[in-house]
Amino acid sequence: MARIQPSVHSGFSKITDALGDPAREAIVSALSDGKAWPAGHLALAAGISAQSASAHLQKLVDARVLSVWSQGRFRYYRIANDDVASLIETLVDLAARTEQVDRKCARLPEPLRQSRTCYGHLAGQLGVSLSNALTRHQLVGVSDRTGFVTDKGLAWCRSEQIDFKPRHEPHLRLCNDWTERVPHFAGPFANAILRRLVETRCVAPAAIPRALRLTQKGRAFFARLGAEVPF
Repeated sequence: MARIQPSVHSGFSKITDALGDPAREAIVSALSDGKAWPAGHLALAAGISAQSASAHLQKLVDARVLSVWSQGRFRYYRIANDDVASLIETLVDLAARTEQVDRKCARLPEPLRQSRTCYGHLAGQLGVSLSNALTRHQLVGVSDRTGFVTDKGLAWCRSEQIDFKPRHEPHLRLCNDWTERVPHFAGPFANAILRRLVETRCVAPAAIPRALRLTQKGRAFFARLGAEVPF
């Protein structure tokens, strides 16, 4: 009888195991705006004790879902990188396709649907509108799931004083938008645009965590780009 050879595993079960817990899901969701937070803040966000949060955070760090650094006596946690952020957004999008979560999406606060942060870039209706305008005006080129900034796009960055340096490709990638059900842009270029929007007060934090409020300066920015603002 032939001996069955053990299969080769990719190791993703460690990641899915780390994410497959309601408390850890809440922690990761609290970090999805791209900021770094100490364990105490994340314990409150997940509704668990500090001791329990410590164990959950260690599991997420061991799976390389989160990164951590120390500053004084505090340890700060954040999503490890863009790839992990993209994975989480994809999982949220997949979960949103179920009937149960669809009912919850129907009650999603409108400001969160309109404009929000997704890790370090812009998402929601405004994020999709931005991505569509950048593509339509050939400021970026997109192939498959990644893209690059064109010479025309670099000139636009200079005109808008967006601090983007095309050191490494890809400059951007597609990220599934879980409310709009179409991709928006993520990656270094998208992150640079959001940083500029925040610096110039084109967008400002709303009362709801992660939601962004579009200001009059922001409406002028999108008008210059020829991007539709659907709200």
